[in-house]
Amino acid sequence: LRSSYCTLFQNSEKDLTELGECPYDQGGYFIINGSEKVLIAQEKMSTNQVYVFKKRQPNKYAYVGEVRSMAENQNRPPSTMFVRMLARANAKGGSSGQYIRCTLPYIKKEIPIIIVFRALGFVADKDILEHICYDFADTQMMELLRPSLEEAFVIQNQLVALDYIGTRGAPPGAPKEKRIKYVII
Repeated sequence: LRSSYCTLFQNSEKDLTELGECPYDQGGYFIINGSEKVLIAQEKMSTNQVYVFKKRQPNKYAYVGEVRSMAENQNRPPSTMFVRMLARANAKGGSSGQYIRCTLPYIKKEIPIIIVFRALGFVADKDILEHICYDFADTQMMELLRPSLEEAFVIQNQLVALDYIGTRGAPPGAPKEKRIKYVII
């Protein structure tokens, strides 16, 4: 209605009133089989981009980062996967001295971010820090990451990290091999 293709386009108020139309109707919708239909635009988050949102306090977390990851070289898009990194806020509103955790699909509990990196094959702390913080001279960032590194200190092997994640997602009582396979798939 009211587009250049509409029969009501550029009619005067008098003409519209004679046709039984409201002269103040702005249009912008369609009439299909006697029913009004409207097109609604929707925004969708880009894939493989990190979005960080500051949470309104009081909240369990100060910031939430989300990634909707999808393989780039596939003909058909697979179901999307969400990874949320959660940094706990302290009483002052900052995140110093707190842990960074992830929620992964099909895993019931939050996983420390360092253990996720170890499960991906980055076992050495230096390798993990290179992927998170590009500048080792940034002491503030390194101090923010220290509690997360200390929390994951007991897991220093990729298979142990996979098993750690698997015990939080696989059915209870599953053997170690099945827990690791659950995480890999």
